[in-house]
Amino acid sequence: MAFLRGLLIRGLLVTVPILVTFALLRWVFRVLDSVLQPVFRLLFGNAVPGAGLVGGLVVILMVGLVANTWLGHKILALLESVLFRTPLLRTIYGGTKQVVEVVLGGRQAPFRRVVLVEWPRRGAYALGFVTGEEALPRGGLLLKVFVISSPNPTTGFLMLVPEDQTRRLEISVDEALTLVVSGGLAGSAQAVVQALAGHQGREERSGAR
Repeated sequence: MAFLRGLLIRGLLVTVPILVTFALLRWVFRVLDSVLQPVFRLLFGNAVPGAGLVGGLVVILMVGLVANTWLGHKILALLESVLFRTPLLRTIYGGTKQVVEVVLGGRQAPFRRVVLVEWPRRGAYALGFVTGEEALPRGGLLLKVFVISSPNPTTGFLMLVPEDQTRRLEISVDEALTLVVSGGLAGSAQAVVQALAGHQGREERSGAR
């Protein structure tokens, strides 16, 4: 059983990233296909099977090629300046771009550390990524904690939590991202176990007194 369990875990570690990547690419190409097929119908009189996939690849490659040029960089900067000045679009575009750059682009995450927050109910916990902090009037810190949705890392929500109501985890940001994005199938939650064990031990000692 131990041998079979090991094979199952190894199989999941290989299969799940492939399936998630395939599902994401499939969604992107379906969207592009729905946009490009009307163009193909206009040009050729009917839908062209597979043309959406090929056209999508061509469009993505062309966008990447143009973005690498001086003119493309200037156009992209101008477009982003307009998006970042529009209240709703600024929030959606900015947040999505930042998370996608971290997940797909290998860029360093703008997260300072990982904490454990009690959510959505007492006794249940979520991994949160600290993005900033503010001093409280009576001492202590208010943490800006971003909780990423699992397994879709492009969405999430912001929590403003006093630091003393969080538990700092001895885990790197990359390890925590792996745990969240994989839906718990990859990565270890041992840091969470240790944090909760330490907290329970302190509560027991306080009760004994």
